Amino acid sequence: MKELTYPLYSISRLRMQTDGKGVTSLIGSVGCPLRCKYCLNPESWNGRAKVNHVTVDELYERVKIDNLYFITTGGGLTFGGGESLLHADFIASFARKYKSLGWKIYVETSLSIPAENVEKVLPFVDAFSVDCKDMDPERYRKYTGGDYSVFENNLRILLDNIGPEQFQVRVPYIKGYNTREQQLENKLKLLNMGVTHIQLFDYIMPGDSTPQRGS
Repeated sequence: MKELTYPLYSISRLRMQTDGKGVTSLIGSVGCPLRCKYCLNPESWNGRAKVNHVTVDELYERVKIDNLYFITTGGGLTFGGGESLLHADFIASFARKYKSLGWKIYVETSLSIPAENVEKVLPFVDAFSVDCKDMDPERYRKYTGGDYSVFENNLRILLDNIGPEQFQVRVPYIKGYNTREQQLENKLKLLNMGVTHIQLFDYIMPGDSTPQRGS
């Protein structure tokens, strides 16, 4: 059987309280099912990124330098994208082999992937950060080109299987695509679903240096 590989294009080391608890390394991958109108990371899907396809052991060799930081601060690895859960088999395989080291495993995801990909990583991920874009199906489609029902179904899988304590949903205000009132409506819909950890923020357009607002 062919060995699993991860399409790695970046490792961002020594991140503090940005992707999870403690010190983390953000493991960036290419590939994304969405085409968001103001994508901040188009190189993750437009073919322009320099990609290294690494095996589970090769990724470990690249990140083990920070083992002491991970252990002493309760941190670990955050798999991001693009869409990290396009590579669910790899994440599960990596965690199965190396999570005994005591590293936390975090995932950043849009949840716009097959439900089976979410289910594969549920036993291994300590926390998810979910990028929801919008909770209205039409606005979601208009902004991302994706299918809102896929996102919502996967969100319910998280609620039903790990509970609201293990994930956060980030809810943006995107100028020209939703209003602040609609952003609050999105938050209310999430609360009614049972989501408890919600971050509201202002989406920063590419090239805009305006400070981000969040709550």
